[in-house]
Amino acid sequence: MIAVRHAICLLTTLLVATSVYATDSYLCVAEMTTGFTYDATKKSWKSADFRSEKKLAITRAKQKPYAWEAKEVGDSRPAATCERDFNEAGNLFCSGVFDLRFNKRQLRFLYVYPIGYWSDDSGNPAYREGDNTPALAIGKCRAL
Repeated sequence: MIAVRHAICLLTTLLVATSVYATDSYLCVAEMTTGFTYDATKKSWKSADFRSEKKLAITRAKQKPYAWEAKEVGDSRPAATCERDFNEAGNLFCSGVFDLRFNKRQLRFLYVYPIGYWSDDSGNPAYREGDNTPALAIGKCRAL
């Protein structure tokens, strides 16, 4: 009787562990965000801390050849895609409008919004100096 209980406990544990390992989506929330802003009166860039309101959804990609995609919560279009699945260390690398690094073992992410500064004022009216603010955010994720 005790052996049956142990076997049931072991099977239940394995099923739960397998389902967590095979998660198809994650919700990530930024804890700290820093970057750069343009001071139009001084016509210069300066470092800045931003409110950490960034929320990202990482899900299995709907379009091939991508393995995963990342969207800002509330946006239906992926802003970053991940060509490969998680590597042996549990890391996922995604790129697009923003770059994303995510580790499913640590459930931590690094978000980089690289647009601005180097691309501003390039002669394209869509990119005026200071319209975009490069930023870096770190935070934690949870499996959904």
